[in-house]
Amino acid sequence: MDLRFSSENRQPSKLSSKRLTQDQVRLLETCFNANQKLQVDRKLELARRLGLPPRQIAVWYQNRRAREKIHIIELDYKTIQQELDNVLAENRKLEQEVGMLKHELKKSQQMLLASNPSATLLPSVSTSGDNDLTSSSSPLNMTSNWEDTGLFPMDELYSCLIRPQGQPENHSMNDLSIV
Repeated sequence: MDLRFSSENRQPSKLSSKRLTQDQVRLLETCFNANQKLQVDRKLELARRLGLPPRQIAVWYQNRRAREKIHIIELDYKTIQQELDNVLAENRKLEQEVGMLKHELKKSQQMLLASNPSATLLPSVSTSGDNDLTSSSSPLNMTSNWEDTGLFPMDELYSCLIRPQGQPENHSMNDLSIV
């Protein structure tokens, strides 16, 4: 509510602010859609055509720009929220896949150990979710450890995975080194 003091008695007097008609709003919206910035000459022309004070036209434009900005922010928020939901869904899918692969690795190690008790087992994969690349369970360290020792039974592991019931082919200990 806009209150002004009259110069005579210093009492607040209410300015007459009338609600815009549908036709006035329609014309203002049409002009706003054509140009969101209001030039002085355009403001005076609209005020004359609508029978409103130029200040009311300027305030309407200012409020309309604020509503437009809020609308754009809401759309951006919805877009970002949808992208976040998609990323979280993909993350859950990948976590399930990692869990399944860890399970398959553990099963393969057990089959390998059952078929050849003297074989060197792989370091167990950490399930704690560490991202520490220096830990002994880091995939980078496991690869280099297997290659350094030369004892990783690659052929036997593959044959355990391929053959039914985990029946590997017979290999000698000489076949267990990495080529």
